[in-house]
Amino acid sequence: MNRRDHLLATAPRVAAWPHHQEHLIVDWSSGEPLRREELPADPRLRLLRVEGETRWSLCRAYNFAFARARGERLLKLDADAWPTPLFDPEAPSLKASSEPCGPDPTPAPLCAFGSGPEGRKGQFLIDHALLEAVGGFNELLVGYGFDDKDLLARLLHWGGRPAAALPEAWLGVIPHSDAERAELGTGRGGLAASQGLAAMRATRLANRLVAAHCPWGPHSPRSRYREERPGVWRLVAGSQPEPPPAVAAELDHVRRMTFWGHFLAIPEVFLEVLPFSLFPPARRGRWQVRWWHRLWWHTGRRLLAVPVALLVAGRQGLVAGGRPGRELRPSGQR
Repeated sequence: MNRRDHLLATAPRVAAWPHHQEHLIVDWSSGEPLRREELPADPRLRLLRVEGETRWSLCRAYNFAFARARGERLLKLDADAWPTPLFDPEAPSLKASSEPCGPDPTPAPLCAFGSGPEGRKGQFLIDHALLEAVGGFNELLVGYGFDDKDLLARLLHWGGRPAAALPEAWLGVIPHSDAERAELGTGRGGLAASQGLAAMRATRLANRLVAAHCPWGPHSPRSRYREERPGVWRLVAGSQPEPPPAVAAELDHVRRMTFWGHFLAIPEVFLEVLPFSLFPPARRGRWQVRWWHRLWWHTGRRLLAVPVALLVAGRQGLVAGGRPGRELRPSGQR
């Protein structure tokens, strides 16, 4: 994944944090390979590259890093995040909640997830052994969304204790839009942003379904890698886990309906009867947006939004014209 700018900005900030013994950076088949000399001259930093990947896989990439980490405690950070000087990994509050959901006399493990806006919730500090006990990330999940919620649910089920919260001020992040997150450009509005949000909604919903159909755990088969040369790895062919064919077909259908339905504002009942070739599923994680899709987005989709905008404006006008402190309700409601 090409997050070079983010990584080059945050790596020095991580290097300046005094509380770690090892810093792993995974280059997941970026178009222009990262070079060690571009990164801080910090002996704790190890750069690992995985070759041959055609799409970003958050769960596989982080599991790859977890398997090669040497420490007993892990701080998982995205390329756009770093620990601020306020981050204290020894704080007692970072233990999983001392109030278990059930009777459990064992000491609380280290388990704390980020809190606050701009992607902080995806960062966490955890005991390595605890992460292994639940199997790490679910490698059947693809794209973006629900990976952290799935992991949190399995941690809660395993230990019976909610995760602690990392204070918002302990984590710094580089804000970016959904379009950037989905690698569709830097715009915060317009077609690219709409496409990025539609792609994320499609993968989030599909990931919820696969987590329900195919529960993940410590005995689930994970991807295996071989080291081709020092610091460069490649997936062992046939080792990547896949959902059963029936589940995979359902997931493709859900992703297809969700993406095109949200991106083009076409109800599912119409997508079901329109030619399949006009609204195909994603190929290797990429949605094939053609000229006719763009034409509809700029014309038909915007026309569909007109009555909605009028209704919203009318309702806001009614509320503004009502008496202060009184909520307007449809006739017959009390």
